[in-house]
Amino acid sequence: MASIDPQPMPGLWRRLLGLGLLLSAAMILGAILSFWPCDAGSGTPAATLPGGRTMPRETDLLLLALLFGALGSFVHVAKSFTSFAGNRTLVGSWLWWYCLQPMVGMALALVFYVVVRGGFFASASGAGAVSPYGIAGTSGLVGMFSKQATDKLNELFSTLFQTAADAGRKDK
Repeated sequence: MASIDPQPMPGLWRRLLGLGLLLSAAMILGAILSFWPCDAGSGTPAATLPGGRTMPRETDLLLLALLFGALGSFVHVAKSFTSFAGNRTLVGSWLWWYCLQPMVGMALALVFYVVVRGGFFASASGAGAVSPYGIAGTSGLVGMFSKQATDKLNELFSTLFQTAADAGRKDK
């Protein structure tokens, strides 16, 4: 089978992607600033929603985990984009990776948050006992290193849960 040479990303698409990345960074940072708890230690809601309703503390923490997962992934995406665009080696086939990677970071940060909240905190401890700084830092790192985390988890679970039945499956 002949190898297909990757096509460079056209200049217009490269500029649009770069502008989209800048816009997404501004949106993520703006959302973090608007939803960050006013008094991180008090357990008070971070934001007032339309209609004068407040956001429950647990929802606030979930949202922060998602946003910091996206921010961590954005750091990874931005480093990759600037490196490849600067070296003139950015190819069009990676466009969807750049667009979807922050969603991967958000999803992994959410799963990690749920595992940590469910496994390491007593069920009686309320959301007020959780530090938003710890959630933010951990979620950001999970988003930033989502590729390494998913690769290592795949290796771990493939080894731990390997079965003979898997070898006989078609199109696995």
